[in-house]
Amino acid sequence: MLNLLMLAGSVGLVTATAALWLQKKGRVDRRLFAGLIATAVTLSLFSVVAWAAIAIARVAPLALTWALVGTLALLFALRLYRELQLPPPGEPR
Repeated sequence: MLNLLMLAGSVGLVTATAALWLQKKGRVDRRLFAGLIATAVTLSLFSVVAWAAIAIARVAPLALTWALVGTLALLFALRLYRELQLPPPGEPR
């Protein structure tokens, strides 16, 4: 299980590196960049929160703990993706 969490954190690091490299080259759409950054941050955060959930799994049922961690990660990713997008031209930020 810990290997899977380390893999998620590593994929987050690779995704962040790809997003920054594409931005440096100037060939990235704003929505793609927002998606890559949201994915990177969410995977990194998910791996840390899931590691903590494994540590407290003795107290709460495992299925409930993973459902909570997965739901929080999804909500966080969606919110971060929306925040990183540019607003429509006539709308204030």
